[in-house]
Formats: sequence, C-alpha cells, structure tokens
Amino acid sequence: MSPLRDQLWQTAKTAFKRYGEMTPESVIACRSPECVHRMFPTSASIPERTNKEYSDFVMELKEMVPNMRLIIQDDFEPMIDESTRQVIAHLKSAGDTTLGPIEAEYFMALKMNEDGTQIVEFVEFIDTAYTMDFIKRAGLKV
Repeated sequence: MSPLRDQLWQTAKTAFKRYGEMTPESVIACRSPECVHRMFPTSASIPERTNKEYSDFVMELKEMVPNMRLIIQDDFEPMIDESTRQVIAHLKSAGDTTLGPIEAEYFMALKMNEDGTQIVEFVEFIDTAYTMDFIKRAGLKV
C-alpha cells in the first residue's frame, strides 16, 4: 500500500474504533472542524449534522446503548480511493439495551482531507427498517 492509502485506512479504522468509547470527543476525534455527517437513504429523513449535533445525538444514544461499538466486516474488502481520498467499508454495530441487543448494518463512506488525517464528510448508509424501528422504540429524536 502507498503511504496515503495506508493513512486513509488508518484514519477510518481509528474513527470506527474511537466511536466505541462513546464520549463527546471520541465520536468526532478524527473529523475536521467542518465535517458534515450524513445518513442515507434520504427516505429516512435524517438531517445532516455538524460535529456538535452528531456528538449530541450519540450522547443521547449512549443513554440507551452504553456499550455500542462498530465492527468492520471482512466480507467486503474496503474500497480506498487515493485520488478522491475516500474510504468505503461495511460495518455492523453491536451493543446491549434495555430493549434487547442491538445489531445494525451499514456501509460507511468517509471523505478525507488532503493528507488523509481528518474526515471532512462522513456518510452512513443505514439499515433503514432496523434503525428507524429502534429509534422509534427507544424514543430518540431523529
């Protein structure tokens, strides 16, 4: 792997791992100050979020799922594009709630800055049916 390719993948892996710490700082640790978080499909009607808005959302989620973590799946080789500085990976989340275990599936697309050290755009393609049902049952705000 080239140094930039290595850096892009390392930043992505670190972001996914730090999410599991579930602190306001850790969930946005690898993001640029201007990073935008988007969730798709658009039919889910989830608004894009700034770092602060996303961090606040995750802290609300933490009350329901204190041990949520992201797990990189090895059934899909991550796509790492040096020219566009983007990484796409297949992940699952896991955690325990009072409503039972949570397991959702995602494709996450991360666009990085020039040197691959910060995420400037974080896109989640969510398992819409599962995620929206969980948000509703948990009483979370979209």
